Amino acid sequence: MSLNKFVLLLIATLCVATTALAAGKSREFAMDANFVDVQGESASSILNVSLGQFLSPQVVIVTALRSHSNFGYTGTTIGFGGKYYFMDGFRGDLVPFAGLGLGLRVKDSNRASTEYDFNGGLAFFMADNTTLDAKIRLLSFNDSSPIIIIFGVGFSQRF
Repeated sequence: MSLNKFVLLLIATLCVATTALAAGKSREFAMDANFVDVQGESASSILNVSLGQFLSPQVVIVTALRSHSNFGYTGTTIGFGGKYYFMDGFRGDLVPFAGLGLGLRVKDSNRASTEYDFNGGLAFFMADNTTLDAKIRLLSFNDSSPIIIIFGVGFSQRF
């Protein structure tokens, strides 16, 4: 991804975030760690952190940061996307969700590529504002990297 594309991606993210902040809805902080399976190989050390802004009780726009040290390289991804909860959740509810994302991945060799993130899972509401999340994520890249399937467990806090 060229610098011009990155700047456009950053500007688009800021525009969407500014619009969402004007909506006056609540926010969501989420973090998860993962087990990764890539064509029969396994690895660890992937951490995902995201901050979201609710546009409605079920729709969230998300800015995310992913750090990984796997498969012989280290890398960082910054991106944006969205998440859809299929219903409102309250304490004791199990709510399915789905999400999409687009990011810029930079490897330790300073090579950049576009990352496409398709995910879904279940959120168990331990309280009205805290969930325990189980997620499956499919990551695809515009370089020669293989498609990665990630199974993760984490939490989300709404505030």
